[in-house]
Amino acid sequence: MNLRYLAIEAKLVARNSRFAIFTVVMPSVLFLIYCGLWAKNGATYPDGSAVAPSLMVAMAAYGSMGAALSTGAQIAMERGIGWQRQLRLTPMPGVTYMLTKGLLAMLMAFPTIGLVSVLGVIQGVDLSGGQWLRLILGLWLAAAPFAVLGIMIGQYATVDSLQPIVSGLMMVLGLLGGMWIPAQIVPDWMQSIMKITPTYWLREVGQAAFAPHPVLGTAAAVLGGYAVVAGLLAARRYVTDTARV
Repeated sequence: MNLRYLAIEAKLVARNSRFAIFTVVMPSVLFLIYCGLWAKNGATYPDGSAVAPSLMVAMAAYGSMGAALSTGAQIAMERGIGWQRQLRLTPMPGVTYMLTKGLLAMLMAFPTIGLVSVLGVIQGVDLSGGQWLRLILGLWLAAAPFAVLGIMIGQYATVDSLQPIVSGLMMVLGLLGGMWIPAQIVPDWMQSIMKITPTYWLREVGQAAFAPHPVLGTAAAVLGGYAVVAGLLAARRYVTDTARV
């Protein structure tokens, strides 16, 4: 792992104000709005689960997903300007490049989880220290498949198509994954659709910290499957591009 290269990349991303607005500020603002609308006076869903913690997990998951996805996908910009091609001519191995991009995406996923969690405390979400640790660490680790998915998108997308692809994917995954419409209030047939998406299981990992019947095994299997498939596709594209250099 090239820590110096990672530090340079992290500084570049941190200076991007648009990135901070859409991946950190927006989920936090949405959480406060949703709490004001639906989480008053200890409100609960029909299944008895508390609204405020569930909304907190959903918005933290949405922000971490967006941060990991969009950070990894920035590879498309580097491919577009020829920077990735230049890096292939340096001693840096391709594996190091990919791992650095993945770790960068993971680092960028953490701020939104932390901020939304702090706002959750302010909104009255009451969890034990162990539950907070499992929630924050679980969401952060579960964002890894989205970092890999972002890298895969970056390897295939062009500069012009990158923004529509990432924005559209975030919208679809947020909607079908139960982040905008809670799974607790939708019909069974829609829950079945939600369970196909990785975002549903990302949310489940966060809720496992306080849910009466956590499903971490299934969540790990589904998210791991998405990560493996996306990783293989990204690696294949990288090798194909390298052969052209």
